Amino acid sequence: MQHSVDRPAPSSPEEQMLRDALGEDLDGELRVLSREPYGSGALTGFEEAGEQSRYWYVDTSGKRVDAETGFVLGDPERPEARIWLHPADPRLPALAPASFPEAAATLMGRLGVSIDRRPELLVYRPGKRAMFRMRAGDRETYLKIVRPTASASIVQLQERLREGGVPVPHITGWSELGIVLTETADGVALPARLAEIEPARLLDSIDALRTAIAAVDLGREARASLATRHDWYLERTTVALERHAQRGVDVAALAEPLLALTAMITGPDASALVVEPEQLRTIHGDLHVGQLFVSPDDPSRVSGVIDIDTAGLGDPVDDEAALLGHLVASIGLTTDAARAVGFRRLLDAAADRWLASHRPERARVVHRTAVHVLAHALAPIERGDLAAAETQLRVGLAVLRPDEDERALI
Repeated sequence: MQHSVDRPAPSSPEEQMLRDALGEDLDGELRVLSREPYGSGALTGFEEAGEQSRYWYVDTSGKRVDAETGFVLGDPERPEARIWLHPADPRLPALAPASFPEAAATLMGRLGVSIDRRPELLVYRPGKRAMFRMRAGDRETYLKIVRPTASASIVQLQERLREGGVPVPHITGWSELGIVLTETADGVALPARLAEIEPARLLDSIDALRTAIAAVDLGREARASLATRHDWYLERTTVALERHAQRGVDVAALAEPLLALTAMITGPDASALVVEPEQLRTIHGDLHVGQLFVSPDDPSRVSGVIDIDTAGLGDPVDDEAALLGHLVASIGLTTDAARAVGFRRLLDAAADRWLASHRPERARVVHRTAVHVLAHALAPIERGDLAAAETQLRVGLAVLRPDEDERALI
């Protein structure tokens, strides 16, 4: 006799869609990997735990694709949802061949590069980009997968920045299939040298990098500010907490920090958040410690920067808020105490600099940083890791309200 298996209630509408579409073909429990607003909806990733994990993506944006690679729910011209199994991303057709050893070796061979190890996926943002490390002996090459329509513009963007003195990696090849091949960035990844940095000197170097970027006219706008989607993050957080509460999970510990962050996001006078045209500069658009490389001889000096696809004309405080928010999230997610201390040293120094009371743009930095903190906390909230989410929210408040006791948190 077969017995039905009790499964936890879906944590989101996207999970319900996935369960409804796959039915009995869904064997393992689901864990939220990522979620971000996209189009009129969101793009959400799930890990299906099992003997061999599978990774599913649910797209409720309503945006069209050139070719479907999975399930479509509703009208194919404007579907209620689109579901695919990684790496069959319909917007990144080069992702699948880059993901499997034999196909990747063939792909790289066509670009004049041989590899002798499995592709290593470093970054994946569904529908937008992926980054692989490809290796042969001691040689490393980085393969960026983007939308086919974006590859030529990314090459042009990177070359303009390099000509302007911004230390971006050299491009060694590209294809209109949505492929950009680059050398490794100069230096060592910043997170690997956290314990050795002098925070004030490193921030001087980061600000010098931002000045160099600002001097380059890219002829395009930066990625839209996260602040423009704050309503979406607030709504999704509320829905996720309500679902937890309905299942008997105690969410009271998150109520106070969420209330305080919500006030920072929705409370400011709109006039304080206005960005005048003359304040706009070329910005990175997604600046955080994972994008920065430092000199092996001086870990407080930036020697390289990557992932400049988001660069363009924008509000300079967006880069400050992105870096602050990412540091907050990193503290909440790391299980390495020494690493957490390193992140916190840099976070406190950055907050002292960019959230200083005398800065006329301080209100914008506070507002944007609060949105980033909330956005980063949404994923652990939805997957049920409320302890990590609470840490992130409280550390965020510690830097945004430095006069209160939360400043003492790691």
